[in-house]
Order: sequence, then structure tokens, then C-alpha cells
Amino acid sequence: MKTNRNRRYALRGTMVLFMSVLFISLFALSACAKKNPGIPGESIPATSGDSVETEGDSADPNEEERVKAYDFTLTDQYGTEHKLSDYEGQVIFLNFWATWCPPCKQEMPDIEDLYNDHGMNQRDLVILAVAYPDEDGSSSAQREMDVEGIKAFLLENNYTFPVLMDTKGQVFNQYQISGLPTTYLIDHQGYFIGYVQGALARELMDHFVNDALNAMGH
Repeated sequence: MKTNRNRRYALRGTMVLFMSVLFISLFALSACAKKNPGIPGESIPATSGDSVETEGDSADPNEEERVKAYDFTLTDQYGTEHKLSDYEGQVIFLNFWATWCPPCKQEMPDIEDLYNDHGMNQRDLVILAVAYPDEDGSSSAQREMDVEGIKAFLLENNYTFPVLMDTKGQVFNQYQISGLPTTYLIDHQGYFIGYVQGALARELMDHFVNDALNAMGH
């Protein structure tokens, strides 16, 4: 539909600067394919490692504009409800992942360290991850555990950052997730800064997060 197409153009327009930095400095990006027909995405070439290629319209440079992050409310592994817009005033590191995805599991220890190093969401940076549990086993495209399985995985690996359970897949669809892991960075005013499809090295996490924090005067 034209509305969705325009939304994709606008979203990509906001990410030109972010991705230009990635072309220069990205050195450790890999991704798991996630079959999700009808949900467009965009891969970012890496200097090493595998990347996921997806089809989509080319961005129209005349349609560049800031885009507000899509709001949602989900519950985490502790039973705490999170509404994305409640975190305006803080930079948000929003990571989409799965337990079956090796690159996701590769970067999770670094996300845990990032979470602890920045005050466990009590300062200017908020770490949120989103999982898509397979609650009834009815979806052939899903290889994920159910909510209890994901909770057990997090507990076993000592991951304490909030993992939000997108049991209906609505947020995965809203954010057009076509490869895992995918990380969005959202500024303190609630606007998209950019996204990366693939595993991020800790150095790059720090680079992008610090740039976003510096932009808000820190």
C-alpha cells in the first residue's frame, strides 16, 4: 500500500547518516534469516561475515524526514509492562532476537554488559530486547520456544536485561523484522536514529550509544 511504502521511505531517510557510518566502521556483522513474507527490510553490507539480503524499494532522498519510533506495550520476563513512549528522555537500544539464532546469542553477553555498565536502565540509556515466542507451535515459520522456554534460557545464561514477549508478533511486524538480530537505536525524543541487521561488536555498541548520548548533551 502507498502508506506503508511512504513509511518505509521516510524511515530509511532518517538512517542515511547512521548507515554511512556503518559502511566505514562495521567489521563484525552477521545475521540469521527469518522468513517473514510481506515484511520488507534492508540489509547492511558488512566488511566481513554473512549478511541477510532482503528486497525493498529504494529510498527517495526527497522524502527524508525524522520518524517517530512506533509505540507499543509489552511485558518482560519479570512480568513488568513496558510502554516504549514512556522512555522518552532516554536513548533506547531496542534489540530483536531469538534463542535459535547463533549471532543473537553471540552478542547477548555484550548487551548484558552494556545494560550493567549504563546503570540497568536507570540512567540515560534503556536496553530493551524483544522476543517472539511460539506459544502454540502452529506457525511453521517459527522456531522459537514458548515464553517459559525463553525465560528459562535467560535465567540459565544469567541475562538480566528486560526481554519483552511479543506473543502475537505484532511488534516484529511493526518494525519490519526480516533478519535477526536487528537493533534499532532511538533518540531521547523518541525518533529513530538508525538500525543494524546483524550482530554488533561491543565496540560498535559503545560507539553508537555514546554518539546518541552525546547528542543529548552527555
